[in-house]
Amino acid sequence: MSFDAFWSASAKLRRTMRAAPEQLIQPRPGKEQLAERYWAQRSKLLVANRHDTVAGRLVAVYSELPSVGSAWVPVAVANDDEAKSLCAWWNSTPTRMMLLNRRTKKLTYPSWSLDQLRSVPVPSPENPAWGDLLVAYEQACDIELLPLRDGEQCEGRRIIDNAAAQVLGVPESTIADWRRRLALEPTISNRATEAVESEASQQSEAETHIG
Repeated sequence: MSFDAFWSASAKLRRTMRAAPEQLIQPRPGKEQLAERYWAQRSKLLVANRHDTVAGRLVAVYSELPSVGSAWVPVAVANDDEAKSLCAWWNSTPTRMMLLNRRTKKLTYPSWSLDQLRSVPVPSPENPAWGDLLVAYEQACDIELLPLRDGEQCEGRRIIDNAAAQVLGVPESTIADWRRRLALEPTISNRATEAVESEASQQSEAETHIG
């Protein structure tokens, strides 16, 4: 008995939303029934239970092969389209902000309990903009997502965030502003607070002159 699993959350390995399990695992002797119960929960959508805020790229992946994971938690979904749509939503800036608000111990490498992950709101398929999330996934699933600190240079993140804005019913510029501010956060930018505040002040002054 062996299972295909998502074992690593490494930013070097996990670069795009469309992914494939990289580890073949075998249950320990005497743990076969426990492994079978876990395998029964396999899914095409998996979300991360820990994350490197500086170098990490993804907090959710979609897999053509239903799977389980170590650093990844399988999420029950009704169909492939729901898995893809929610993969885009989980990787959007609003969801990343909600996850960061649930950080506990180490701010630059948080881990989340199942209860914390379950507490993250997700849109319903009845949302008028639900289809936008699916389109965003299809457009961005093979684009390498950059870490949050480089969000402004990431075309994939812009695609995802524009769909998230439609879901939330807010202007795309609002989500873009969140993305820019998040990139400057010290535990994401990995820069001293003073340097971040100086850069933010310079950006604000420039925007004032442009306006």
